[in-house]
Amino acid sequence: MLRQTSRILDYIYPAHCHLCQCPLTHGRHLCEPCSESLKYTQAPFCKLCGECYDGDISSDFSCPNCNDLKLDFEFARAPLHSDGQSRTLLHDYKYRRQIHLSDTLGDLLSIGLDDPRFAPYLDEGILVSVPLHWARLRKRKFNQAEEMTICLKKKTGLPYINALKRIRNTATQTRFSRSKRLENLRDAFELRAKYKNYIQGKRIILVDDIFTTGSTTHECSKVLLHHGASSVAILTLLRG
Repeated sequence: MLRQTSRILDYIYPAHCHLCQCPLTHGRHLCEPCSESLKYTQAPFCKLCGECYDGDISSDFSCPNCNDLKLDFEFARAPLHSDGQSRTLLHDYKYRRQIHLSDTLGDLLSIGLDDPRFAPYLDEGILVSVPLHWARLRKRKFNQAEEMTICLKKKTGLPYINALKRIRNTATQTRFSRSKRLENLRDAFELRAKYKNYIQGKRIILVDDIFTTGSTTHECSKVLLHHGASSVAILTLLRG
């Protein structure tokens, strides 16, 4: 029935690849050649922040991105590098309101869950998305992290809760240094009181669109752990 419905929709609203514009079917928005051309992250990478490096990583490797930081999450993973077509997909999704890309980006995001470290989280974890401040949400009309997390919920069967609230409308992080990012986000998030009991002793998969320095996910993880979560792992679509 679903397959028949998708064919009808293909006829009424013909789908095209978002990147190369070739015709597609069954509600897809990314063709196989374009999907395969995306730059996927692969080892070797930092076991904490997920930064990728060329060559081998020895046991005494010190990651320049996070070696002098105390990050409260267990590890961070992203399936895609933030460059070229990957960045185009996310930019169009967030800023041009191409919300039809939600399922496509959710499928790409789920590739990151192949990391074996997510296994215990997939057995008994909870999905939580990084929130937007209400003022930014009103302007953008949707939270890209939340929409992708809802897609993950459908694929994994894990529960999703909107557990976090952004209580300060912080300045855009894009041009900030690492230290400025950390300062900008300090105490910017809080837990929604009704979810305090729900996260007790739980493993949390925290979802966002992009990981750069880890300042946003660190602050969110700090709040979740403070209120009783047992551990937090980060899953983002892109690694900046």
